Amino acid sequence: MKREKQWRSAASLEAEVERYFRSISRTVIAAEKDVPILNDDGEPIRYREYVVPPTILGLCEFLGISRETWDDYCEGLSHPEFRRAAVLARERMQDWSQRALLTKKDVRGLIYILQNWPMLPQRPEEERSLSLSQRGALLGEEEE
Repeated sequence: MKREKQWRSAASLEAEVERYFRSISRTVIAAEKDVPILNDDGEPIRYREYVVPPTILGLCEFLGISRETWDDYCEGLSHPEFRRAAVLARERMQDWSQRALLTKKDVRGLIYILQNWPMLPQRPEEERSLSLSQRGALLGEEEE
């Protein structure tokens, strides 16, 4: 069930990926006993709460593509311009997983998922150990 490219640019795919995350989450103000928690600058602390856990298959369904097509985007083989969107999506899902590990009481299922189902096909060892500046270059970020 592989479908052809339906985005005109990497930016349009990134926007759709962002729309997926926004469709399953909300921004919440942290509070204790219904009183907002303020940061050191006196502003309310806000965080992303996922009402529905983000998943690769959920993202694929939202985008109307197969897992095979998404894997192609992740590997950057057929459409290398889409790899950045795939990396950013993977990192957001990993962030959710890490936060869940730190805040949930029963995390056995989450640990199983993290150990057994990689979210992005693995690259050679040298790419997995990129420095921050190299990672930024891969994602198209400029050094500050």
